[in-house]
Amino acid sequence: MTAIEAEHDLVVLLDDDGNATGTAPRLAVHTDDTPLHQAFSLHLFDDEGRVLITRRALSKRTWPGVWTNSCCGHPQPGEDLADAVRRRLREELGVEVEDLRVVLPDFRYRAVDASGVVENEICPVFAGRVKGTLRPDPSEVSEHAWIAWSDLATAIRATPSVYSPWAGLQVPQLDAERCRLPLDPPLDRDVLPAPTAAEDATVDAVTDLLATELTWVGTVWDQLAPAGGPGPLTDEPGDLPAWLRSLVLGGGKRLRPRMCHWGFVATGGRTGTAAHTDLVRVAAALETLHLFALVHDDVMDQSDERRGRPAAHVVAAERHRLADGHGDSDRFGENMAILLGDLAHCEADRLAHTLPLELRASWYELNLELIIGQRADLTGAASRRDDAAHAEAVAALKSGAYTIARPLQLGALAAGASVHQRDALAGYGHHLGRAFAWRDDVLGAWGDPVATGKPAGDDLREGKTTIIWTLGAERLDGAAARAMARVGTAGARPDDVPLLQQALEDAGVRKDVEDRIVVEADRALAALETDAAEFTPEGLAGLQAIAHTVSWRTA
Repeated sequence: MTAIEAEHDLVVLLDDDGNATGTAPRLAVHTDDTPLHQAFSLHLFDDEGRVLITRRALSKRTWPGVWTNSCCGHPQPGEDLADAVRRRLREELGVEVEDLRVVLPDFRYRAVDASGVVENEICPVFAGRVKGTLRPDPSEVSEHAWIAWSDLATAIRATPSVYSPWAGLQVPQLDAERCRLPLDPPLDRDVLPAPTAAEDATVDAVTDLLATELTWVGTVWDQLAPAGGPGPLTDEPGDLPAWLRSLVLGGGKRLRPRMCHWGFVATGGRTGTAAHTDLVRVAAALETLHLFALVHDDVMDQSDERRGRPAAHVVAAERHRLADGHGDSDRFGENMAILLGDLAHCEADRLAHTLPLELRASWYELNLELIIGQRADLTGAASRRDDAAHAEAVAALKSGAYTIARPLQLGALAAGASVHQRDALAGYGHHLGRAFAWRDDVLGAWGDPVATGKPAGDDLREGKTTIIWTLGAERLDGAAARAMARVGTAGARPDDVPLLQQALEDAGVRKDVEDRIVVEADRALAALETDAAEFTPEGLAGLQAIAHTVSWRTA
């Protein structure tokens, strides 16, 4: 850190439980009686699994000339720890970091330098992969070296006094849990793992149940519906049950049933049992609930396309126009789409109503979360909310919870999982849900319409309060800021979306969100490793594989 930066730096003071109690100047606070404060450490690896060690500049006030870990520092007041790591890494070494993960979240230490200055820190330890070429600041780093992790662990055990006291404490702890470190070559993010035979068997069972149930719906509907047919919908797509059947059985990734499957298998569930029958039933209910959400969402957002085809309300409106129907075609289209979504929700509840009590309780909470999230999305857009807390809450409720966390929980409940297993799965699901939701945001802003089935930049066109929107509100100015103010209103211009797409890229927003996805995916995997003993080996492998699929999907 330069002298100018140090002069204005503040550290966050903490009580013994780690709660912030105030701030103090960084230089003034480091004395022979340094109060407890917030810090961080980073161990940086290359693609060969070597770790970077650095030698502190001789001009450093404390521990001058001592070899230490790759980078360390203090977050600024209000700064996220991961953001602080990235900032400090750029300042000291001139590089970026990928696959950033917390590996020792509760590390703390107290040490006294030869000069009598005390370090007294709660210091979470991170690991990550280097991105770029090192350009060390000589006022911070006098030497550096890439070495094998095993060599560093051996050297610190043999001659701990050569290294900083915090590195001397961290490395043995990390060496005892090497699985947390990025020692292997990085995953190819573009190559998604193939589903397993058991996973596909569960998905096939879900599809078969949906086909049977939707046949029943059509039969009962025909018995109850008045004579004369559905008017404008007679030919294509047909009456609502036939339309629902074609949409539900017409493809899709079946991600929610897959998450149910791995929550079930990871916590000891076995196929061919009554518990697996419950799993298949709740997964089928999730698929019809998902269609309800998509159809209603398209009406509320006025989205013209879904899965590469016209949205339901657009289809119904066009059939009304072709039939020269009475009344307003667009209004008819929206009304019919709402009924189609209602029928999907009705069928979802019919599938769920025979489930065991604990599964049904979780199911109804999931429904409430989804509706609350949609309400918050609409009211947030209406009031032009651009705060990150609101964006993250909406993403969690509308996307992460009912796609990742709740399906995992439903699978675990079907398997009769213990409280410890459910808690362990919840930590994984929380982080993976965030990665899923933020990938949704990226695809909604920059996704390929051929892959996503929706127009490019749809979320930007509607002015949705996503994490991308909140970061853009902080960083954009001039013409881009004016475009943000226009989108989603009658004053929007045709070039607003491409302008925003480019401006957000240039401002580093897309990269920032991609980095956040990496962090959350890695945290999900780290949560699995921490609680690996709670899961079956097959389930653990499946959860690891599907985390990759969820985080780096293209549609």
